Amino acid sequence: MPRQISAARARLEFFGFSLPVRLFRALSFDSAFRLGERLGDVAYAVARPQRKTALVNLRIAFPEKSDAERLAIVRESCRNFGRMAAEWCHMYRLTKDNIAERVTFEDPPFWFGEAQRVIGSTGILVLTGHFGNWELFAHAIGLYGNPIHLVHRPFPNPLFDDFVNIERRRSGTVLISKRRAAQQIIRVLRSNGIVAIPFDQNATSRWGVFADFFALPASTHPGLARLAELSRAPVYPVFLVRQDHSPQHRIVILPKVETALSGDRAADTVENTRRFNQVFAEMVRRHPDHWIWMHKRWRTRPPGEPPIY
Repeated sequence: MPRQISAARARLEFFGFSLPVRLFRALSFDSAFRLGERLGDVAYAVARPQRKTALVNLRIAFPEKSDAERLAIVRESCRNFGRMAAEWCHMYRLTKDNIAERVTFEDPPFWFGEAQRVIGSTGILVLTGHFGNWELFAHAIGLYGNPIHLVHRPFPNPLFDDFVNIERRRSGTVLISKRRAAQQIIRVLRSNGIVAIPFDQNATSRWGVFADFFALPASTHPGLARLAELSRAPVYPVFLVRQDHSPQHRIVILPKVETALSGDRAADTVENTRRFNQVFAEMVRRHPDHWIWMHKRWRTRPPGEPPIY
């Protein structure tokens, strides 16, 4: 359960959150989008400790690049986050009738053909993460007729939590409580649904397994691997990729990840988590500005290893 905060603090925090949301919504989308970019520049300039963390991460991921090149990636990542904020504030304007103006599929025949047949027979597990505009990703998939089921950990502020979840439900996104999530996910898959599992964040030593991410062991939540092993549902990596820093995006669906099913559950979980990390890392290599480098991805270390940050 998230930590509890007082009602007064919740109202104060929500007031501070809702003001910029109202500002973005009062602007035209184009103006809000450009303002988001500029605010991303401001965040890059003032977030010095986070910039330091990002540089540590980028030295791990891209040892061949210079620090100047790495900082350019961090700047674009901040701008992407600003663009995402503006898009999120205007997301309620998107409907099934106009979503194609903003989001399209890289391979429409696959999505409307083979993918639909797979979903209709077994359901699918979607390997994804905090990449690009992940909120728009789920929203768009829902508007195209296949609502996403998303495991949700409530935010500490209930006012913020309610507001965000109302926005998510506009496109049919179904929120799964983290408590007893496995049982709910199995039911969804048996009903031929789509379950998206973001798994790109550091896991605590209590929950994580160590699997290479950019050739360095990273503590990763094993939930996606265990669900794939238990349900035998196929795992497809799906990402939203921004087109040339514009408001247009494409949904990119990569080939199904073949999962190990040797019968050794512990070994299979680690191996499958490694495979998922490898796919995610490759997508980040292709679009490094789409990921949130300021997150301490390698914070939890194997026993005996020194801290990275």
